[in-house]
Amino acid sequence: MDFSELLQNPLRMSAYIISIVGYLLFALASGVKRKNQILIMQSTGNFLCAVAEGLTGLWSGLVQDFVNLIRNIFVLKKWMNTILAIIFIILGIGIGIFVFIYDFNNAHWWGILPVIATAEYSIIILIPNVRVPLIKASLMVSSTCWAIYGFGMNFLPTFLFNCLSFVLATTSLILYFVRKRKENKIPKEDENEEFDSKEEAI
Repeated sequence: MDFSELLQNPLRMSAYIISIVGYLLFALASGVKRKNQILIMQSTGNFLCAVAEGLTGLWSGLVQDFVNLIRNIFVLKKWMNTILAIIFIILGIGIGIFVFIYDFNNAHWWGILPVIATAEYSIIILIPNVRVPLIKASLMVSSTCWAIYGFGMNFLPTFLFNCLSFVLATTSLILYFVRKRKENKIPKEDENEEFDSKEEAI
């Protein structure tokens, strides 16, 4: 759909605006330090994206955003535990597959991708002491799934935002490994210099 067609479709235009605001909240949440503020912003983003997906018939995406919204509310209320987290994962997969099968004339193969994206990321963050590279890799997989889904459903905000998320996650992962490599590779002469400076200090 080009922009001239978009301007002639108020419902879809409204969905674009609502989803863009939702995705902006997701982006802003990444820079917030307080957990409750992050969850509130993410939950609001989930709600707005679910509304936009409902307006445009993106039922698979709507289900996953709605499940994530309810899960975040449980976390905010401090009701969440490992068992409930697993229940939410199973719920997201179960309802997602049901909607994928009975998706009102939109049962394309990419309709299953939001289910995969949400499930794999939810499983990864449940792992005790999960390493940063695994989380970054999980974000790359998740954003790829959502980007393909957005492209397949011809919904530009979902496609573009998740393409950007993939680039940021990939860049962050590369920088992480570069930093770790530098930390683990200290030249001998640097070690000697550090030792000499300590002797001088004494």
